[in-house]
Amino acid sequence: MTPELTGVDITDPATYRGTGRLALWRTARRRCPIVRISSSRHGPFWSVTTHDLARQVLEDPVRFTSTRGMRLGTDEAAVTAAAGRMLVVADGDEHARLRAAHAAWFRSDEVTAMRDALRQRLEAEVETLATGEAVEIVQRLADTVPVWAMGRMLGTGEAETTRLAEFVRAAFAEETGQGRRSARRAASAHVFGYFANLLESRREDPRGDVVSALAHEPDPDRRLADDEILLSCDGLVNGGLGTSRHAVSGVLLAFARHPDQWLRLRQDHSLIPSAVEEVLRWASPPMHIMRTATSDVVLGGARVQAGDRVVLWIPSCNRDESVFAEPDAFRIDRRPNRHLSLGAGPHYCVGASVGRIEVRVLLQVLLDKVDRIELRGEPVRTASTFLHGLDRLEVALLPIHRPDGEVTV
Repeated sequence: MTPELTGVDITDPATYRGTGRLALWRTARRRCPIVRISSSRHGPFWSVTTHDLARQVLEDPVRFTSTRGMRLGTDEAAVTAAAGRMLVVADGDEHARLRAAHAAWFRSDEVTAMRDALRQRLEAEVETLATGEAVEIVQRLADTVPVWAMGRMLGTGEAETTRLAEFVRAAFAEETGQGRRSARRAASAHVFGYFANLLESRREDPRGDVVSALAHEPDPDRRLADDEILLSCDGLVNGGLGTSRHAVSGVLLAFARHPDQWLRLRQDHSLIPSAVEEVLRWASPPMHIMRTATSDVVLGGARVQAGDRVVLWIPSCNRDESVFAEPDAFRIDRRPNRHLSLGAGPHYCVGASVGRIEVRVLLQVLLDKVDRIELRGEPVRTASTFLHGLDRLEVALLPIHRPDGEVTV
């Protein structure tokens, strides 16, 4: 650990539950934008906190590979088994082949249908929440919106998808200890077993979901083996249920903290697209992304050796003063907005369209129903080194009152 960061363990999930993370990253960007860390939890790695250095790493899969894992704390044997066969841990030709198989569904009419169904469901839910009374948003919206979207992607019912989400979260929990590792392995085995059954079902009875699309790919050059489909499903649910959860809560927290921006958006709906991007930047749902150097390379003046891991802290990169004017401010008209919340380079999030739909539809429904968003109590942040967001957020959604006295709920 460097003198500038003495006393702070950046690999301890509890570090990110407090209020000092932004000051910590600000100091790191100024004094040690790339620095070698010796972690008792995860061993040595290079820590990167600036936008330019992170983008260099993300855009260069030849010198910085994802095939040795994309996050701290993963099971090395599991990564080795999945490398080249799972989108997030594949590079080069393997990555291009896997991405092509996924991309077809994300460009299909099913995504439009998902948007319409999500809006209908959100309208009904917001009607029950917009009463002016305090409501806990993480449980009522942030946990449920990604589940609804994932259910549409998989073609599964809400109760079934909710149960699957519980196992997915257990499989990626960050608690340490032998008991927790065993619980994670058991949860992961359950998830893969579930998808094996779902794949068999979709082969016999295809629908419009992503599993059916992967199972019945007509192009032999893009057709995936069964184990690759199972790994793909695991990657999709982990990404879709994790980061989306924190994007949804980020919407409510951002506008509760910045009521002037909510008023401006209500007055000018043409700002919705840029507001979506600013939510993604300001909330920054992914906490870190990891790559491994494939050869000796100089990065930001540091001599990174082959085999060294490089960890990019995305919330810090998204508040880099050299890229974003007033980086701690939430400005819905921010353009350009070169945030890294959806990645960069070849691994730019394949489900970016769905993530943006979730945030955009939520904003549209809230704009139709809600006059003001008021914070009630201090939010509780998630203790995590992988995801950046909230465990608890209480707000009041004050309904719009029309001139004739009608309330829009």
